[in-house]
Amino acid sequence: MLSCTNKQAVQLNLVIKNIRRREKMTYKLFTDSSADLSSEVIEKYKITVVPLSVRFDEEEYFDLTPKEFYDKLEVSDTLPITSQVSPESFITAFKEVLDKGNKIICVTIGANASGTFQSATIAKESLETEDIILIDSNSLCLGTGMIAVKIGQMLEKGADLEAILQMAQYHTNNKIEHLFCVDTLKYLKKGGRIKASKAVIAEVLNIKPVLVVDNAITVPFGKVRGRNKVISYFVEHIKSNFDYEKNNVVIVGHSQDRPFADKMVEALKTEVGYEGEIIVSEIGAIIGTHAGPGVLAVFYVKK
Repeated sequence: MLSCTNKQAVQLNLVIKNIRRREKMTYKLFTDSSADLSSEVIEKYKITVVPLSVRFDEEEYFDLTPKEFYDKLEVSDTLPITSQVSPESFITAFKEVLDKGNKIICVTIGANASGTFQSATIAKESLETEDIILIDSNSLCLGTGMIAVKIGQMLEKGADLEAILQMAQYHTNNKIEHLFCVDTLKYLKKGGRIKASKAVIAEVLNIKPVLVVDNAITVPFGKVRGRNKVISYFVEHIKSNFDYEKNNVVIVGHSQDRPFADKMVEALKTEVGYEGEIIVSEIGAIIGTHAGPGVLAVFYVKK
């Protein structure tokens, strides 16, 4: 038989546990649209996405689907311009959630690539609150998306904030490999990223450039002779630096070529030997503006 004091202690512990449980559930997850997450993933992890804008000539868009974007890209005489999320957009989105008594974790595109993180910082300062935690992903595209997914998974499981931030700190330390292969040089040439003479030679020789991301900046990595060799090239590189312990989710990105992405998924399972979750998602405007359609990409934690 418990004494009254012991009963009170047990009840107090239960109250504390319930408070902690409620605190864990109050965090709402935000990212920006550069993360390129599918609607299914956004819905699954209850992510609020604040959109970057894309401007084709004089028309500005905030909600283009990948197909709509690539259709416009194909017929546009000039490359579109992508713009960072404004502080005002973050303020509006944050305030709606804060006013309901919730807290926020917001992971953005890397600050080296965009002013979006700075806009989020300005928004937080304007709202004068400590209930917003901002994370610079130090990544691009689905690399940012991967960190958002991992946070979503941890929130779903009731992880505490300290564990979430430790995970984020590890992954934002340039630990997410962004491996891209570009199918066409048309848009790199149009944007001045490659000289026209080099583009012509590469196209004649059927050379496909391979890019990686270093601290949110795309850099050349290698090249593949022919699209049919891309997956085998990826497999060899992935096997050389894949962290089997840290990878609980891998993301395969593509632009307008889901069948090719599905082949990469199969190769990850059968040739890399990865048995965890694989998400397939379309690459949007941030990468697509210069890389165009036909891109294949893999995002994973590297050693």
